[in-house]
Amino acid sequence: MYKPTIFIVDDEPLNLKLSAECLSQYYVIHLARSGQDAVTYLEQNRVDIILLDIMMPEMDGFETADKIRNIPLNAQTPIIYLTADNSVETIEKAFDSGAIDYILKPFRKKELLVRVKNRIETEKLKITLYSAMERNEHLLDIVNHHVAFIKTDTRGNITEASSCFCDIFHVTKNKLIGQNMNIFKSGRTPSYVYELLWKTIKSGQTHIHEIEDRNFAGETNWFEVTISSDISKDNCMLGYIAFYTNVDEKIQYQHDAHTDHLTGLNNRSKFEKEIKKEIYRAERYKKDFSIIMVDIDHFKDVNDNFGHEVGDSVLKEFAMLLAQNIRHSDMISRWGGEEFIILCPNTDSQSAVVLAEKLRDKAEEFIFKVIGHKTASFGVAQFSKENDAKKLFLEVDQALYEAKKQGRNRVISWNK
Repeated sequence: MYKPTIFIVDDEPLNLKLSAECLSQYYVIHLARSGQDAVTYLEQNRVDIILLDIMMPEMDGFETADKIRNIPLNAQTPIIYLTADNSVETIEKAFDSGAIDYILKPFRKKELLVRVKNRIETEKLKITLYSAMERNEHLLDIVNHHVAFIKTDTRGNITEASSCFCDIFHVTKNKLIGQNMNIFKSGRTPSYVYELLWKTIKSGQTHIHEIEDRNFAGETNWFEVTISSDISKDNCMLGYIAFYTNVDEKIQYQHDAHTDHLTGLNNRSKFEKEIKKEIYRAERYKKDFSIIMVDIDHFKDVNDNFGHEVGDSVLKEFAMLLAQNIRHSDMISRWGGEEFIILCPNTDSQSAVVLAEKLRDKAEEFIFKVIGHKTASFGVAQFSKENDAKKLFLEVDQALYEAKKQGRNRVISWNK
């Protein structure tokens, strides 16, 4: 009986021993103690799953994964990071690099076994289904109850659905057939995702994207959706076939990695990632954008006089006040401590000052639950072609410093 092959990469012999002992009863195990040894082995040997440590000398897990993705024999092999690093930055980077899962050390034996088994079974089902699509249409019945998929005509009207799909979306097949796949839209997936989807599949290519869909019970879930053309045996275009894999857990990890856990706003890491994209758009399309940095005036007095619990409450109230009064296109993050930062796309410094003045007024008028009134200072800076992110942050920080220097509770725009 065929045993799947698990390849474990870790520089610590004890970690290799524990992982191997946990899995060897069910799988063929191969080991490597460095990223380079792993790459050398994988250039010659196909494996089913790679368990990869992140913190390794010379070549860390992320560098190793990048090299593996360039090895044809294992370019699509699923990678699970097995590491003691639980920082949000590392989790974010892990999933951005294409990992399918992330397991913290010290791991629990049962958890490791279940996660590896689930990934092995998923890969087996995918292989079975793709083979069925290519060679034996009738084999679709074998995976009907295990793989979520739908078929549509060329206009997106549903012509077939697996039982698994119907179960996930809480609908009977009879009710689903004939409906357009747009009925699953949650309203929160950006429109450009669907535009790219249709552009890709109409060109005959396979489209893979993460989409939030709504089921017939009114609940939403995140799915990795793979959509390909459905071609008949005589090479005629029938429509499309879409495979759905639930990725709620992955999206939650990403959300946690991007979220400030006190205020619920985006965190600094998320803001820095988004501003890089905004600089790219500004340079390519010649669009203005500005940023606003906000600091609660004399916040230390709150902690000193009322305690840190009240201080946290003030931060949450202030974060909600700002979030409720910015524009829909703006993005707000907690920068650190009592500082917040707002990204204003398609906005010059004058318009950003107007928004900042509005927020300053709202803050001055607001009555906090315990401490009553509190003011805030605002700095504004506009991106220019001579800027990079580091210089832009320095400018807005200087503008905020000037606002506090001039007496606080005011808006100052950076002037070159």
